[in-house]
Parts: sequence; C-alpha cells; structure tokens
Amino acid sequence: MKQVDLEGLDPDLEPDSEKVNRLARIGISALPVVGGPLVEIFNSVLESPLNKRRTETMIRIGEVMNELIEKGVVTEEGLRENEAFISTVAEVCSISLRNHEAEKLEALRNAVKNSALPSCPSDDYRQLFLGFVDACTVTHIKLLHLFRDPRAWIAKQGREVPANWYMGGLTQVIEYSIPELINQSSLYTPIWKDLYQRGLVTTDSLGTTMGVDSMLAGRATPLGTKLIEFLS
Repeated sequence: MKQVDLEGLDPDLEPDSEKVNRLARIGISALPVVGGPLVEIFNSVLESPLNKRRTETMIRIGEVMNELIEKGVVTEEGLRENEAFISTVAEVCSISLRNHEAEKLEALRNAVKNSALPSCPSDDYRQLFLGFVDACTVTHIKLLHLFRDPRAWIAKQGREVPANWYMGGLTQVIEYSIPELINQSSLYTPIWKDLYQRGLVTTDSLGTTMGVDSMLAGRATPLGTKLIEFLS
C-alpha cells in the first residue's frame, strides 16, 4: 500500500504557533530603537528550535501513518476521510510544539495512532484526553499508569513487591515504583489531588494506612482507564 513520503514532509498551511511567531516578530520589529536587535535574538533563539519541533512532530505522525498502512489497519484514503484522526493530528501538532518531554510526546504519538482505529473514543472523550496531556505533567501520566495496576507496573520495571510490605500507604507504593519521586511528596501530592478532582483516580488521600493488597489495588476510575488506553 502507498505510504507517506517522510522525506518530503512540508506543511501546506502555516500552523497557529508559527503565525504567533510571525506576528511577534512584526511586533518586535516595530519597537523603536531596539526592535531590530530583538528580532535577531528572537530568530536565533526560538525560530529554529520551533521549526525543528514541528518537523519532528510531522515525522512521528508520518511514521504512525506508515505503520498503520503497512499493517493493513487503515488505508491512505481512509485516513484522509477520518475526521477524528485529522482533528487529533491538528491538536497533537499544536500541543507538541509546547512540550518537549519524551513521555508526553510518546503519549501524543499513541493518541494519533489510536484515533485512527475503530476503537477511537468519541469526540468528547478524545478532546478531553488531549486537553489532559496538554495541561498535565509527566508525573500525572506516570501516576495514572502506575495505579491502573501497581503490580504490573512494578513487574514491568523488572522489580518485585518487597516481601516486608504488610502495612503501608500509597506514598510507599509511589516512591518505590517511581524512584525519582522519593522524598518528593510536596510534588506528587497535589498532582494526585488533581487526578482525583479530574475523576481519574478513586482515592482522594494518599495518607491512609492499609494492608499490602489495598496498597497494590488498582485505583484508576473507568475514565482514567479509558484515558490510559488512549495514550498507550
């Protein structure tokens, strides 16, 4: 089947972010005295990196398209007529320009892939999930992944549940499962609260003491599970 020529990727339309950059350059150049030098600073510091991000995003999307076409999951014509896919690509391009973390870029790539499938969530869910990726941190995504199935997360990391875990709390699970969050409760506690307020996890507090089975129980809501599946 015909695939996307990644060598020739070039946007036909100027993205909103580029329009903003162009308008900013015009505005800066209009400033008296310092306008010219500021334009040069703007161009040297921001323009090239933004173009690089845009190109990298287009290549990632092209790779997803080629993968789906090669596997016979979709056709080029089918993608052209898939409104959910086209809308997702447009939103992902915009969000990707505002983000650099590998975990978020991978989540966006998966969102593009899943939006092309028959199992793609409805427009309301899809827009809600993309908005979450845009607004959230990498820690949001990691915590939601972890508490979909803590035992599976720990096993995927090549580790085992400590044999001396009899009683404890969710903070213990978090800091064991995501080592970079050790002694970072001031960071992950408000993030957990945010996940709860968004209806993505079932438990409000991290401070309750419980048995090991409860510590390792899944706490993602049906909405949280649906979100993780869309980003996986």
